[in-house]
Amino acid sequence: MKLALTLLFCAATTALFANGDSNFPFRVGEKLTYQILWGPFVAGHATLEVTGIDKVDGKYCYHLVGQAHTTGLVDMLYPVKSQVDSWLDTNELFTRRFQQNRLEGKRRTATDSHYDYVSNQLVTTNLVNGKSKTTALTNAVQDVLSAFFYVRTKDLQLNVDQGFPINLAGDYHDVQVRPDERKKLYFRPTGELSALHIEPKPTFSMVAANGGRMWFWVSDDVRKLPLLLVSEIKLGSLKLVLTGIQSTPMLEKQTFASH
Repeated sequence: MKLALTLLFCAATTALFANGDSNFPFRVGEKLTYQILWGPFVAGHATLEVTGIDKVDGKYCYHLVGQAHTTGLVDMLYPVKSQVDSWLDTNELFTRRFQQNRLEGKRRTATDSHYDYVSNQLVTTNLVNGKSKTTALTNAVQDVLSAFFYVRTKDLQLNVDQGFPINLAGDYHDVQVRPDERKKLYFRPTGELSALHIEPKPTFSMVAANGGRMWFWVSDDVRKLPLLLVSEIKLGSLKLVLTGIQSTPMLEKQTFASH
């Protein structure tokens, strides 16, 4: 359970773009709510949110936030509370900064990663002990949170591969996504809709190390909503099921200075 929950977690010149027009899959103010199921039991709740647009290294970035926490009996047995923050460049759609803050039982993990594309370095600071680690940054990458939003911007076609690099704690992975099934699914906030099944290759190393698999379903429309995430490992089946969608109206008149 501990392992599975740990895993969960264009210069912007006008708000019509930076806040997401009708042809862009997400915008500032979007908040997706999920129920976490461990087998038949409700284990917790999670959210994915676009909270605003911030500047990182003088560049506009979507501020993405993912949160998850245990509830009920699971919380009594092994409480987990996690928040990850990602800053995704609004123009080039790659990560410029990534933070994670996780409490598992009595153990806290907190890091802040700065993706410096000028010096081609990734500097990750351990916020618990103050130590830093520097690794080479050879190309633009995604992090574990921004990857979900990046995939939403792609033109997903059945049985067509698309690839992009992810950097996890200084380790590069060339991830391939290939929608291999389309079917109708029902979710409370969306009703019945067409969805695409995607199982990233390779899967996260922690999942693979535990003999597991991970896949998800996204809506087959312009929104590419993450509808369902399933992780199958030795400890059982863990699911994130979409239960709510919030959004705010577009700010059509506000403008941002170019990069």
